[in-house]
Amino acid sequence: MKYCNQCGNPLKSNARFCGSCGATINQFPESQNNYSPESGTFAASFTTDSFVMKNSQRRIVRLWIILMFVFIFLIFLPSIIGLDGMDGGFALGFVSFFMVIMSLVVILIYRSRAKQLDRILAGEGRLAVWKYAPDEWERFINIDFEEEKKTKKFLFFLISGICVVVGIILLLVVKDILIFFISLAIIPVVAIPAFLAPRARYSKLKNSEAKVLISEKGVIVGRMFHLWVKLGARLDQVVLVTNEYPPILEFHYSMPTRNGRQEEVARVPVPAGKMDEAERVGEYLTKMLG
Repeated sequence: MKYCNQCGNPLKSNARFCGSCGATINQFPESQNNYSPESGTFAASFTTDSFVMKNSQRRIVRLWIILMFVFIFLIFLPSIIGLDGMDGGFALGFVSFFMVIMSLVVILIYRSRAKQLDRILAGEGRLAVWKYAPDEWERFINIDFEEEKKTKKFLFFLISGICVVVGIILLLVVKDILIFFISLAIIPVVAIPAFLAPRARYSKLKNSEAKVLISEKGVIVGRMFHLWVKLGARLDQVVLVTNEYPPILEFHYSMPTRNGRQEEVARVPVPAGKMDEAERVGEYLTKMLG
């Protein structure tokens, strides 16, 4: 039987409101109804605060739908304007066809993410909604920026080292100095996203409202959306870092790529007075991982 998270009153399976205290039942995810009538306590007590934001994933879907129709038009453009295939018609058609396929893949991925975000925003699996004082948020985004810089710097040096080693091996095997220079040319290409990605993330957090939503399926930090369900993604571990101010609740998750699993970290600052709730959230999600 389900019980009201507000007062512990027994509920009917289809109840929309608690008959004792009047609480709206559809605000509480099913996983949160952990009231024990024997002890009179909750196994986990999570927030039911409101959280309102636009679904950014749907904007991405709409953008790629528009782009897909543009690429479809470009496939037929050579025949419309009489452009000969050998004069670029075949190349334009091939590239446009490839972009149509890529658009479909992106649309399917982000459509799935948009549906999940809709469910999270509607309250499904909601565990916590936190808001922050300006100084807490400022300290957090500076911490996040430094951590992202360290991560991207490590990846840059790792890939650069691989490029140098591969270039040397190819030079010894093929004995063509051009191959070596081509391998080295990859390094500045990698340096650009390594430099820009942390700064883009910092700017996005800087311009976001100082609030966070934590759910069983993902977290929303400002305007940043992290999802660890569907498409092979999974939550790997939850770590509470207490040697920072504010403390940071880290959600380590990963997703499949062509080269194995890509690991990501969603950092959530713990606002003043919410340490106990952060510990409960961490324990709850860790138990879900089995």
